[in-house]
Amino acid sequence: MSSERVHRYIDDHRDEALDVLATLVRQPSISAQGVGIEACAALLAGLLRDAGIAAEVVPTATRPVVLGEVRRDPAAYTLLCYGHYDVQPPEPLELWESPPFEPTIRDGRLYGRGTGDNKGQLIAHVLAARAWLEAGGGPPVNLKFIFEGEEESGSPGLAAFVRAHRERLAADLVYISDGGLHPSGAPVITLGNRGILGVTLVAQGADRDNHSGNKGGVVPNPVWMLVHVLATMVDASGRVLIDGFYDRVRPVGAVEEALLGRLDFDPVAFGRTMGLPEVPMDGPTYWRRIMLEPYVNINGFISGYVGPGSKTIIPSKAECRMDFRLVVDQTTEEIFEKVRAHVVRVDPRVQVLPRGFGAMEPSRTPPDHPAVAVVAQAVRAVRGLEPYVNLCAGGSLPSAVWPRILGADHISVPYANADENNHSPNENLSLERFYDGIHVSAEVFRALGEADRAGALRRRPRTERGDRR
Repeated sequence: MSSERVHRYIDDHRDEALDVLATLVRQPSISAQGVGIEACAALLAGLLRDAGIAAEVVPTATRPVVLGEVRRDPAAYTLLCYGHYDVQPPEPLELWESPPFEPTIRDGRLYGRGTGDNKGQLIAHVLAARAWLEAGGGPPVNLKFIFEGEEESGSPGLAAFVRAHRERLAADLVYISDGGLHPSGAPVITLGNRGILGVTLVAQGADRDNHSGNKGGVVPNPVWMLVHVLATMVDASGRVLIDGFYDRVRPVGAVEEALLGRLDFDPVAFGRTMGLPEVPMDGPTYWRRIMLEPYVNINGFISGYVGPGSKTIIPSKAECRMDFRLVVDQTTEEIFEKVRAHVVRVDPRVQVLPRGFGAMEPSRTPPDHPAVAVVAQAVRAVRGLEPYVNLCAGGSLPSAVWPRILGADHISVPYANADENNHSPNENLSLERFYDGIHVSAEVFRALGEADRAGALRRRPRTERGDRR
């Protein structure tokens, strides 16, 4: 069969695949600092063309987007592969064992910024497409690729880009590989992401710091303003007290409860990863809170003096930075207005400002979507293990743009090892997981094509797919 030749080709070209990844990692692409972005976009587009994929760099008002396409048949099933070529800043540099942009192999892993997040995972899709083109007579589905350059900065321009190129990006399903495997090494299928809303609370007292003895009890203290406001937002158990905060949170149904109960959970091992002796709850509760419940978090305070010795002052100003993790059907706009109304009611002196890193909406693909079982079968065929199905990742990706703007559901299959150290020094990607990822992508392409020909997959109406006659 042609798929056997494809998998053999992947195995026979491991060294070449590693060279491609190392070339990509070697090029800095730090969106937060604007370092190397345009050069990396051009490099990535060139790598797609080298693989036989039609590609171009599309400029935007912020960071360029790389688009690619392999068209099999206008009437065939269309899969859109998403990834991001930008990376986190590498600092602190002194904690890296090898320079962050000099890819280095140690103990079966490739070290370097972006190896796992997300260059190694996005390029696996490209290399799988190349294998089908070289050894399989072409992929069994239409393939489209969209690789953005500002995910690590909140993807502020992605929604507008997808809206402007909706016809060109039209697809039946969006396929994403980002994040890590289960800590046990078992494969994972993730069906969504919590959204994120960043908020800053600002309280202003006097126009200068004041002596805490001479003016104490007279001059308002902005830190106390924030403390009192925050105490009205969340109770001691973590329940959010903002009016209407839970109005749109979906009830957890029987299907979701069954999936939560199947997920592996070790309270001691999981606690160790967080620096805790154990996680004080059972598995279904843990996973429900991570996947299906919203959360309000305090990132930090900025106020006063905390240097050596003492400085007895009443601070003039205080800030509290927060993030709100949201679940499907909640919207960042609605929650921001509820937070603002709550704060105004409690203390109108406190300002509520949106944070500048960009908001992401929550999203979730139904677990009974027919593509979920097809992708699971493909993963199982390569890894020999049953994948865990995560209803939603606790972290955020701009995944809501696909169903909301493109009208396409999305499925994520992470390829990186759980201890990839993404966002940290010594980021790495297991070479075996990298090669497995190429095989999984190739098998997913095959399985979706076969299932579509059997009529087992959900299709978008032809008039919405952007197909040209």
